[in-house]
Amino acid sequence: MTYIFDCEVFAFDWLFVFKNLESKEYTIIHNDNDAVKSFMENDPLLAGFNNKHYDQFILKAVLSDATPEQVKEVNDYVIVHGEVGWQHPLVRDCKYYFEQFDLFDDCQAGLSLKAIEAHLGMDIRESEVDFNIDRSLTEQELEETIFYCKHDVDATERLYYLRKNYIENKLMLARIKGIPDNRALYMTNAKLTAAYLDAQPKEHDDEREYVYPDNLLREYIPQKVFDFFNRIYDHSLSDDEVFKSKLNFNIGDCEVTIAYGGIHGAIPCYRERSETKEVVRV
Repeated sequence: MTYIFDCEVFAFDWLFVFKNLESKEYTIIHNDNDAVKSFMENDPLLAGFNNKHYDQFILKAVLSDATPEQVKEVNDYVIVHGEVGWQHPLVRDCKYYFEQFDLFDDCQAGLSLKAIEAHLGMDIRESEVDFNIDRSLTEQELEETIFYCKHDVDATERLYYLRKNYIENKLMLARIKGIPDNRALYMTNAKLTAAYLDAQPKEHDDEREYVYPDNLLREYIPQKVFDFFNRIYDHSLSDDEVFKSKLNFNIGDCEVTIAYGGIHGAIPCYRERSETKEVVRV
């Protein structure tokens, strides 16, 4: 059974909301580790938004009998300090395993759930309950938190159905290759493609031996761009100094950024009315 889930964490309170995709029923659990364990005994398939990077670690802490204060510690370890959740002792020592997949995978980088809600015309008001509150939640604060957590679960559910064809295509490819459904859903597109093609890790050390194409139209490219990319041949510079750097410059009135992944740029708030059949001007 597939459930959409989300969680909220405070200094002395944590909350999980699970929504059954078939029955549409919510399971709401507040500060009750045993209730979460009982729910997870049914081996649900969990789907969330960014759960790989956050919610799963909170769930593992709860399943490991963490107190609300310890759950908050894991929360801050990930959210405040920017650490990888797997490295926290409470999570690292957790023996529980559950099936999950993340709808955030393969979405546009930086896309937030609130942005998706806005695009869907949903209410994007945030809860007024302060996540830094230093006491237990009142009943009213808990009810408000439940309301907004359910709202985020509903938004994630809508995203799930919007991406249903994408998910089914992913499963079709996996089944052709004999990859189990749950494993395929957990994979990003890149990892599934690699598995489908039987890709194997390969050592390489030729990243800095790049050769410009013979048919490159150099007359249209500023010298500063060549100077930027020619740094690849300077072995006094580390790989990080070379490959993590970027160059900002203008093409006409358009500010662009160039790096080793490509070039990106757009004129802010640009509008144009076409009086011909022209659709896109390049």
